[in-house]
Amino acid sequence: MSLSWDSRFKVQPGTAYVVATPIGNLEDITLRAIEVLKQTDQVYCENAAYSKRLFLAFGISTPCRTLYKDQSEHPFANVISDLRSGQTLALVSDAGTPGVSDPGSQLVRVLRENEIPVVPIPGASALTALLSVSGWQVQPTLFLGFLSEKKGKKRNQLKEWESFEGVLAVFESVHRIKDTLLAAREIFPQSPILVGRELTKLHEEILKIDPEQDLETLKFAEKGEFAILILGKPKKMLNGRVGVADTFK
Repeated sequence: MSLSWDSRFKVQPGTAYVVATPIGNLEDITLRAIEVLKQTDQVYCENAAYSKRLFLAFGISTPCRTLYKDQSEHPFANVISDLRSGQTLALVSDAGTPGVSDPGSQLVRVLRENEIPVVPIPGASALTALLSVSGWQVQPTLFLGFLSEKKGKKRNQLKEWESFEGVLAVFESVHRIKDTLLAAREIFPQSPILVGRELTKLHEEILKIDPEQDLETLKFAEKGEFAILILGKPKKMLNGRVGVADTFK
């Protein structure tokens, strides 16, 4: 029996779509993402002015508005009403996959609580991009998101996972990257670290930091966003299988 499918994706009435957009390279957007953004009735964005530039590049004319947190007693009541009437919407962030490090998770949570169908449209992700080029055994991986801006609290957040037998993943800004790496080296003195800066963008940089390397000598361009992987505590040999650290060469 041969497989068949529609050549063009069709959005479903009353459905919300969580759409991943390019981090930096426009060609990383998927064909399905473009179709969803063209077909939905409304797109909610982290920043509408920023997203409109993406829309212009792909001929997307769907109305687009900035999504703000709703602190009312019944958040996003108008959105829920529109969806229940059969409209469709898409949620995008400025770059990458929504709901990972942007305000979109509140909307998704409210929609799920109201039994509105929410469909992911996958695509670019700095986290999975960096994991894919680490060469490490990445099961398990623990994603900590953005750590605290306060040095002491940041150190405590990492200290909590000092014995974790896997890969720790965090996001960081250019203003705090050095403090975060110094804290990581203090808590994980024997762990290699992989840093990705501006992933998929023109000035993409991926740097492996060995345990013996002096972090004070590191120099990064003074711009961009970072993803960081820390190889945690080595696993013991179990049933003849090598531990996490043993897979790193």
